[in-house]
Amino acid sequence: MRFKLISLIFFSFVSFFTLICSQSAHSAQNLNKNLGTKWEILHLTKEAQKETGLKTDIMTALILEPRNGWYTYSHNPGKMGQPTVLKVTLTPDNTILPVLYLPGKLKDDPFNKGQKIATYSEPTPILIPVPEGLKSFNLKAKLSLLMCSDTACQPFKTNLTLLGLAVLPDKLPQAHLQPWWPKFVKLRKGAKAIKISLKNIAAKNTPEPKAKAVEKLVKETAPPLTGAKGNPTTPEFSFDSLKPNSFTPGLEVTDLTTAILFGLLAGFLLNFMPCVLPVISLKLSTLLAGTGHQNAQEQKRGFREHNVFFALGIMLYFGVLSGILGTTGMAWGQIFQKPTVVIGLTGIVFALSLSLFGLFNLPIVDLKIGSESSGPRRQALFTGVLATLLATPCSGPFLGGVLGWAMVQPHYVISSVFLSVGAGMSLPYILMAIFPALATRFPKPGAWTIWIERAAGFFLVGTCIYLFSILPEDMYIPTMIFLWFTAVGAWMWGLSSGTDKKSAMYLLRIGALAICIGAGFWATTPQERTAHWIGFEQQDFSDRLGNEAILVEFTADWCPSCKVLEQTVLTPTNLNRWRDKYGLTFIKVDLTAPDKVADKFLRALGSRSIPLAAIFKPGKDARSPTVIRDLYTTGQMNEALSQTLK
Repeated sequence: MRFKLISLIFFSFVSFFTLICSQSAHSAQNLNKNLGTKWEILHLTKEAQKETGLKTDIMTALILEPRNGWYTYSHNPGKMGQPTVLKVTLTPDNTILPVLYLPGKLKDDPFNKGQKIATYSEPTPILIPVPEGLKSFNLKAKLSLLMCSDTACQPFKTNLTLLGLAVLPDKLPQAHLQPWWPKFVKLRKGAKAIKISLKNIAAKNTPEPKAKAVEKLVKETAPPLTGAKGNPTTPEFSFDSLKPNSFTPGLEVTDLTTAILFGLLAGFLLNFMPCVLPVISLKLSTLLAGTGHQNAQEQKRGFREHNVFFALGIMLYFGVLSGILGTTGMAWGQIFQKPTVVIGLTGIVFALSLSLFGLFNLPIVDLKIGSESSGPRRQALFTGVLATLLATPCSGPFLGGVLGWAMVQPHYVISSVFLSVGAGMSLPYILMAIFPALATRFPKPGAWTIWIERAAGFFLVGTCIYLFSILPEDMYIPTMIFLWFTAVGAWMWGLSSGTDKKSAMYLLRIGALAICIGAGFWATTPQERTAHWIGFEQQDFSDRLGNEAILVEFTADWCPSCKVLEQTVLTPTNLNRWRDKYGLTFIKVDLTAPDKVADKFLRALGSRSIPLAAIFKPGKDARSPTVIRDLYTTGQMNEALSQTLK
């Protein structure tokens, strides 16, 4: 039964992190509401290969889907504009794959009158032939482009991944049936035929490195770029051309043996990092306190068992993490670039601190000294995982050189190095398991243990502050609200322990979990971003007045009603709808700090308090705006805009 429980925990842990990593590309894409992307894997039949000169049966396509009337420049936009560029590598060997772009659709350049630019304004594929013979592959891509509307442009970059498992070409959609296929055939007409395969690349690998060989193949698949006068352009700068020299070459990791030795040392030092000290020290004290009433033999057994499972939790974390990083190509610590993970971890650590202040008892990782645990092995295992996870952001000074070399090596090297780091961090607990007589050398629990609990609770709150600082600024408020709901859920869980009826206990606990999970989903949902608001400047406003329809909002950081309106009425969704319907320009007057000009503007509108919104129509009646004071609803704003701008 215990084996089944541990197996269930292990596979749940793997599934959770696999889910997070498999969605990394999509979460990055969602940062731009005006662009959608999706991957497709297609089959090239023999006839299709003959038409295009690509001798491979699998081709992937990254579909760019501009939205809301926006567009991106094509790969060859003309004299003006930033080209759309996609760089794709096949991991773990970092083999550069050829990328093929369709021509863009010509349109008038809104920023340079009389000029034409080539754009992608409709769903457009960027095509990547995959070396033949691969049934499973992992692609890492870097997309760089410039998103534009008729009035503004925004640069956009993101990293994307595609994991193809057990790919069967005959079962894939056929490329020649896609709507863009005729354009692609026309583009490839007259291009040199090339066999895209790992064997073909390897044949060109002497004396050239693989990356250079594939870059050469990419150039052979497309016509040369020319400048404005028809002259060949100079080669673009490539990071691959850099050849850095280490200031301390003697400390550089160049082989597996050195990496393992450094990994053992770095893992051992992780035990003394501030991120993990509170959890580790407290769990050891918990074990000693829980065994204080037992005889010496039972105390030794419990001490050994705790340390073994604590070390197992550490090794489990590093083993799973090595598999994830080796498969996805993510960097060490990159998981903390995901606000979802940081917010979730902050909530867990905050809940741990609340349990130490006596608000409730955690069901899985109970850190309270002297508490009776129904599953001491499970408690030790999960606390080992938690302690290692908390140590991750503090590991840079010790693991930077080791992992910098290891992460570009094959899977078995990555796994070996990560397991050596885990072994180094587990070493103190393994030694304590070997010598359990140490348990008898520590003082017995007493009133002093309560002070240790409270001190550790404050340490964990400090860890929350550190995790909070990692988050983007626009997620501070959602995270604070999530922590508030976490406290409410913890209080409800604590109440459930004092109920006599099981139905009431289950109801309270289900409610507590629902509150925490719901608040967590809300806090981690990416906020729709908008670049509509323009800061108020008197001269700029004067130039726009009468020529544009304008919505002016008066706000301040100290005005809670203003913040309510921004979250409920002046949302990105509503602003997008009003802009498209009325052609509005949005101007924000910030009164957080004293501003005589802004205050004079507010008085001129007949008010000395905020919130306040004013709607200015274009034309001769521009100086008679419609003013909405105090709190208002979306319906009232809709009606005011309709009456003013009809």
